[in-house]
Amino acid sequence: MVYRSPLQLLARTALYAILAVWTFVCLFPLYWVAVNSIKSGDDIMEGPRYLPFIDFTPSPGAWSFILSNANENLILRYVNSGIVAMASTLLCLCLGAMAVYGFTRFRAPVMSAGSFFIAMLASRILPPAVLVLPIYMMALYTNTLDTRFALVVTYTAINLPVAIWLLRPVLGQRASEQEEAAFLDGASQLRIFFEVTVPMAAAGMAAAGLLIFVLCWNEYLFAAYLAADNAMTVPPWMVGQLSLKEAQVGGDAEEWANLSAATVLMAAPLLVFTGLVQRVLSRVTQWRR
Repeated sequence: MVYRSPLQLLARTALYAILAVWTFVCLFPLYWVAVNSIKSGDDIMEGPRYLPFIDFTPSPGAWSFILSNANENLILRYVNSGIVAMASTLLCLCLGAMAVYGFTRFRAPVMSAGSFFIAMLASRILPPAVLVLPIYMMALYTNTLDTRFALVVTYTAINLPVAIWLLRPVLGQRASEQEEAAFLDGASQLRIFFEVTVPMAAAGMAAAGLLIFVLCWNEYLFAAYLAADNAMTVPPWMVGQLSLKEAQVGGDAEEWANLSAATVLMAAPLLVFTGLVQRVLSRVTQWRR
């Protein structure tokens, strides 16, 4: 049994208390939105009520509205967000890992690896508002406006520097012993990359993929300019609904419930994806031990 002094116990208790308060501050807005999504308009207008079946009777009206109303077409926005975010994340991971592997395993005759990484990161520092007009014009002249293809290419291009920067410490600065052994056995560089390097760095790549997926899923500016209807994702749809709500003086309280349900639906994939990545990382850590 480990002995702890009263001062250590007090410090530990204070630390847990601070963490508990901070957890409450972070999670309460999510709980508030989730509770509002199952309220009726009357329950929302009558004041703060937070406990289902105690303060109010849950109502599925908001969920049935956003999932079945043809005018809202939220399911299509949701599918667009999922396809674009997943495709962009996979492309960023694949291209970023290949770029890091090439610049750390081979000598570049023109640019050093450090200069390359700094140049890539500098391109990401530019404000999105500076890039959105040229990208819009390129999509206009190539007839790819309001398509998922334009969003996937754009998201991949703007997030590729982030992927490269995140994957640089994951893949290492030089070839590992396993890579050198595979090379001596006659394996090609492409085979070494996919069968040796990528499996060894799977946990780090999963963590980097989570961050890139969040960036792609929450992207608003490029989606607002490049997708008007068919390829529109959830963030522009949400902003449009909020703008409409602000324009309606004395609008119905049901709109708040509908927006809350849409917010929960938008946050759900991020929470699920985060849980899956965390499980993968924990299993990899236990396996290595």
